[in-house]
Amino acid sequence: MRSKETPTVMVKNFIATTIGAAMFFVSGAMAATMEQDRAPNSNVKAAVAEEYKIGAGDLLAITVMDAPEFGGRFRVTDQGIIEISGVGEPIHAEGQTPIELAHAIGNALREAKQLREPRVSVFIEEYRGRTITVLGAVSKPAVYPIQKRTTVLDALSFAGGALPNAGNTVTIIRGPASAEATGTAVGSVQIIDMSRLVSGENVSANEEVKTGDVISVSAAQVVYVVGAVTKPGGFVMSNPSAGISVIQAVAMAEGFKAVAATHHGLIIRQSTSSARQEIPVDIGLMMAGKGSDMLLAPNDILFIPESGGKKALKVMGDIAMSAANGVAIYGLGYRIGTR
Repeated sequence: MRSKETPTVMVKNFIATTIGAAMFFVSGAMAATMEQDRAPNSNVKAAVAEEYKIGAGDLLAITVMDAPEFGGRFRVTDQGIIEISGVGEPIHAEGQTPIELAHAIGNALREAKQLREPRVSVFIEEYRGRTITVLGAVSKPAVYPIQKRTTVLDALSFAGGALPNAGNTVTIIRGPASAEATGTAVGSVQIIDMSRLVSGENVSANEEVKTGDVISVSAAQVVYVVGAVTKPGGFVMSNPSAGISVIQAVAMAEGFKAVAATHHGLIIRQSTSSARQEIPVDIGLMMAGKGSDMLLAPNDILFIPESGGKKALKVMGDIAMSAANGVAIYGLGYRIGTR
């Protein structure tokens, strides 16, 4: 049988229940706050892990508070050391972060009995110890310093991105740091498909590059269509294995002008192992279905002369070469087209 509670007892029970619920809510909130506090700490650790490590050749600006005679600008030697006035032994700087080196300098000054509580700061003025080289069909090929974890796409971004006439491969030649990290030989070559890398289709290809690596973007294979066509220019062979035919090349140049001598076309083919070839082609017959279409080789020049003139093949070849050079080098109002 349930006993009757007096009003006083009922009030006490209500208060106890309310306090218990409040304590449960506060403890839960404190646990959530503690969990949130732990998360930023892990982010800080990740950021510290990626902090730049000093390398040989870096120029350091070192400041010692209240004792400027110990500070100054110091170049890290090839052996990875710096020498501080008043400290007997050189201090190893290579491989340390600026904060770690500041602690090392402070300890060295303390052990040398120069200062009791030295306050040291280290600032990197020039990054030369960790660099990568980006070459090939990019806007700004150069040697670039890397201050943190750097990927292939980061490297291409440093160089202003790939040019419109870039090919479809990125080649990485591994330096000593990458070779050590990956267990491969120095100078080993890795080839990455550019289109899959940029589109995000192959995320794993966007891997880290390290100091000493050379990243090279290939130039695209191009054919040139010049002469009496609507839009003369150079056209990228997006699929070199399939190639581009003469008729396809004419279509890319948006067809002939009214004055074109379509039966007297010329292919100029250049080779490093043999002399220049001039190959006559009757494009008119090809387009009428009375002649076989031909595949163009990379760097071929398809020249369509104007009607009313009779020139020797060599002269026509020279004209075509001059026009193609204008497309490839000087522009001359032409453009690089894509298939």
